[in-house]
Amino acid sequence: MLENLHYAAMSRKGPNRKVNEDNFVIVSREKTFPVILAVADGMGGHLNGELASKTAVDGIRELLLPLLPERDDNATVMQVLEDTIQTINIDIYKKSLESKNNSGMGTTLTCAVFYPGVLYLCQIGDSRCYVFRSGQLEQLTRDHTLVQEMLDLGEIEPQEARFHARRHILTQALGAPDYVRPDVTSHELGHHDRYLICSDGLHGYVPDEDIMWVIKNSLTAREAAEKLVDIAHASGGSDDVTVILVFRGIGESNAQE
Repeated sequence: MLENLHYAAMSRKGPNRKVNEDNFVIVSREKTFPVILAVADGMGGHLNGELASKTAVDGIRELLLPLLPERDDNATVMQVLEDTIQTINIDIYKKSLESKNNSGMGTTLTCAVFYPGVLYLCQIGDSRCYVFRSGQLEQLTRDHTLVQEMLDLGEIEPQEARFHARRHILTQALGAPDYVRPDVTSHELGHHDRYLICSDGLHGYVPDEDIMWVIKNSLTAREAAEKLVDIAHASGGSDDVTVILVFRGIGESNAQE
């Protein structure tokens, strides 16, 4: 069943933050697929970003799993992901209207759904999912940011993006008053793939080559999670950082923190 899918999660508050605005969730049926993993990053600088990200992961836990089929069905899974994200977006927007403190809150969401042989991703914002396969690290999600749009238009070079002054401006986030446009994609799994889902507290401060080195050289998902969080903070990262690592084909107990 799940014997070849091993994961670990870790979330740590930024050094100068009062609360951790990141949240994550890992949920599955009793020892069977699908397995759902998601990271949400409350919008920095907005009141109650922590509430927005918690609402997102609570929605994944409470709404998504009961609707997903027990066996993989591409059309059904993708439609359920789309519908669930729209419902969560409405829930966050309604909560933003409940008090002045909640006004303008929002969150990113990167959600991964594993079935035997296939991974589904649902993406809003700039948290990310990567895969390490055959010695290479590949970003599977596309950032919904102003800088990504500038890259797409050829206005800036890739090496400029990581340090661009406007890199944190999102073009999509949950909590919007209108329908959102999530990226919902499916990907074939490899036997020894290693997956990373993370907030920008990691990828905004740690270069991809360093992320790849840690994932490649870690014996377990837990080891990789701990190292990546430590490196993010050692690199001068002031943001909250959250990571979920998924290793296929390596025996270890699953853990989250």
